[in-house]
Amino acid sequence: MIPPSLHHGPDHTRTAARPSEYLNRIGSGPLLALLFVVLSAIYANSFHGAFIFDDWFNIVENPGVHLESLDRKSLAGAMHGLRGRIERPLAYLSFGLNHYVHGLDVFGYHVVNFLIHVLTALAMYLFILRILRLPLAGGGCADRDRTAAFLAVLLWSTSPIQVTAVTYIVQRMASMAALFFILAMLCWLLARTAARPCRKAGWLALCLLSGLLSLASKENAAMLPPALYLFDLLLVQGLTRNNLWRHLRLAAAPLALLAGAAFLLADPVQILSGGGYGERDFTMWQRLLTQPRVLLLYLSQMLYPIPERFALIHEIELSTSLLHPWTTLPAVGFWLGWLGLGLYLAGRRPLIAFSLLFFLVNHVVESSILPLELVFEHRNYLPSMPLYLLAALGIVALVRDCGFKPLVRYALVLAVVVTVAVQGHAVIRRNALFADPLRLWADNMLKAPGTSRVHVNLGNELYARGMIDKAAQAYATALEVNRYHRRSLLAVPLNNLGTHHLLLGDVEQARAYYEQAIEADRGLIKARIGMVAVLLARKELDAARNFLEQSLEFAPHDLSLLTLRSLIRLKKGDLPGAICAARVVLRKHPIPSPVYKVLGETCRRLGDYTQARRYWVKYANAFPEDLEPGLALVQMADRLNNRELLGRAARRLAGAKGERSWQEVFELLDRLYRLNDLVIPGDPRDMVPLISKGIGGQGIKADLNEDSTHDAT
Repeated sequence: MIPPSLHHGPDHTRTAARPSEYLNRIGSGPLLALLFVVLSAIYANSFHGAFIFDDWFNIVENPGVHLESLDRKSLAGAMHGLRGRIERPLAYLSFGLNHYVHGLDVFGYHVVNFLIHVLTALAMYLFILRILRLPLAGGGCADRDRTAAFLAVLLWSTSPIQVTAVTYIVQRMASMAALFFILAMLCWLLARTAARPCRKAGWLALCLLSGLLSLASKENAAMLPPALYLFDLLLVQGLTRNNLWRHLRLAAAPLALLAGAAFLLADPVQILSGGGYGERDFTMWQRLLTQPRVLLLYLSQMLYPIPERFALIHEIELSTSLLHPWTTLPAVGFWLGWLGLGLYLAGRRPLIAFSLLFFLVNHVVESSILPLELVFEHRNYLPSMPLYLLAALGIVALVRDCGFKPLVRYALVLAVVVTVAVQGHAVIRRNALFADPLRLWADNMLKAPGTSRVHVNLGNELYARGMIDKAAQAYATALEVNRYHRRSLLAVPLNNLGTHHLLLGDVEQARAYYEQAIEADRGLIKARIGMVAVLLARKELDAARNFLEQSLEFAPHDLSLLTLRSLIRLKKGDLPGAICAARVVLRKHPIPSPVYKVLGETCRRLGDYTQARRYWVKYANAFPEDLEPGLALVQMADRLNNRELLGRAARRLAGAKGERSWQEVFELLDRLYRLNDLVIPGDPRDMVPLISKGIGGQGIKADLNEDSTHDAT
C-alpha cells in the first residue's frame, strides 16, 4: 500500500534548510577542524613574538626555569616562583620544560601558548554542549546545541581581548588556569549526570585533579568552588528555596575552609587595614570604586573589538569618590543591576543567570580588595566565556526564528562572518606589535601617555637599539608624568638616566641620579652597581668598597656585585684578595663570567703569564666585542717579546673593532679609561705603535691621523 503522503509525488513545498541545520549536519569533527584552521590563521604571526615586559624576569632572567636536565632536583627547582617559594608551580614548570627543549627561542614558547588556547577552546566547546543538553538549559535540541557551542567558542577564541593571554608568553599562567578550570567544571557536570557510581567517582576524581592543576597555574582558580556551587544550584538541580537552604548548610564547612585558606595566603586583615597598598599610588577604597569602570571597559572591548582599543598597559583615571569622575556612580549602578538581574533570573532563566554571575564571580580575585594593578585584558580570558555563549544563543535564536525570511537569516550569518573577520584582523594586528617591542611600546605610549611605566619601557627599547638620546627623553618624560603602579618604580627611570650620564662621562650628574634612585628604592641593585661604578670613576676606592659591602646585604649572591668586589680588590693592589673574591664568583656562577678579566690581570701582575693569557682568552671568547682582552694580550706579548703572540693579539683586537674606525675605538677606550673601568694599566693610546706593529702596517696610525686632521679641519 502506497502511503497517502506519496500519492501526489515528491513534496516540493519543504522549506530550505536553515544555516544552523547545515552546521549540525557537518558534525563536531569538521567544525573543530575549521576552528583550528581559523585560529592558526590569525595567530600564525604570533609565533615569533619577542619576550616582553614580565617575560624577562619570569623567564629570561629567572635561572630557576633554565632547566638543563630533568632530574628531580631541577624539576622541583623550576616550580619555585620569583620569591623562593613554590608559586604557580605548573606554569613555571612549563617554562622550564620549554627552556630544556629549545632554550630561549621564543617560537617554542608561543607554540605551547597557542596549543593551550586551542585546548581551552575545545574544552569550552565540550562543556557548552553538555550544558545545553541539561533540561534547565532548554536542552535536547542537537541542532541548536552544536551550532550555539561552535559560535560561542569561535567568537570567544577569536576575540582580540584574549591576545595578551595567548601571545604574551608569561600569561600562559592565565590560559593554563582557565583550561583546567573549565575541565574541572566539565568533569563535575559529567559526574553529576553519570548513572553509574563508579563513573561518578571517576569524574569527581578528575574534577579534583583539574582543580588542583588550575590552582597550580594561577591563584584565580580559588573561585572554582563558588563557580561549581553556582553552576550546580542553577543548572543541575534548579533553584528552589529548599535547595538553596540545603546547599548553604552543606557549603558552610567548605566556605569556612576557603576563607581560612584566603586568610593565610592573602592576609586580608593587613589588606583591609591598608597595609598591602603601601607601594601603590591608590588606596583600597579608590581601587574598589575604580573597578566597576574597569569592568565596563572590558565589556566594551568585547562589544567593540577594534585594535585601537587594546593595549598592554591601560591608563584609567582613579575614582576618588562616587561622583569623581562622574562615570563612577553609573558604573556602580550598572553592575549592581547586572548582579540583580542575575539573581532575579536564577529561577526563571538559569542559563542567563549563570552566565551573568559567572563573569562577576571570576573577577572577584582581581577586581576586589587585593592590592593588584587596576587593568589587564588577560583577566577576562576565563570570565568572558559564558558571555559569548549568550551572544551565540541569541544569534541562533534569531536565525531559527520562523518569523524571519531567509534573506534576513543569511544577513545574520554574514554579520557573524564579518564579526569574526574583524576580530581576527584585530588579533593579527595586535600580534604584529608583540613581535616588535619597540612598536608595541610606541603604540602603547600613544594609548596611555599618562603612565610612567610605558615611557620607561619605550626608553629601554630605544636604548637597546642605540637611540640613546631618544631613550633619555623617554626616561625624562616618565619622571614628568610621575604616575607609577608602584611608588618605588620611580627609581627605574632615575637609575636609567644615571647610567646614561655615566656612559657619557658625566660622573657627577650620574651620581645625583643614582642617589635619587636609591632613595626611592633602597633595594634596586642596578642603581647600587651604578653608584659603585661612579665611586670607581672618582677613584674613591675605599668608599666604593664600603658601599659595595652594604649593597651585598640586599643581594648577597648578585653576580655583578661579587665581580665588583674582586675588581675593587685588584685596583687596591690586594692581589690574593682579588683572586679569592673572583673564585667565589666562579663557584656561585660557573658560567662565562666578567670575573675572568680580573683573574687575567691579577695573574699577569703576579708574573704568571700562562694563566693570565688563559683567563684573558676565556674572557675574550665570552665577550667577543670587548676591546680590553686584545689590549691586555698586546701588553703581555710586548712584555714577553713574543712577536707571534703580538700578531695574534693585534688581530684579535682588530676583530673586536668590527666596523668601527680606530678613532671611534680609541674614543671609547679613552672614556673607559677616564671612568677607571679598565683593569690594564696605562693609557690605551700608548699602545698604538704596538698594535700597528702587530697588524703589520701603518693603517691604524693613518686612520687616527686622518680622523684627527678631519676633526681639526
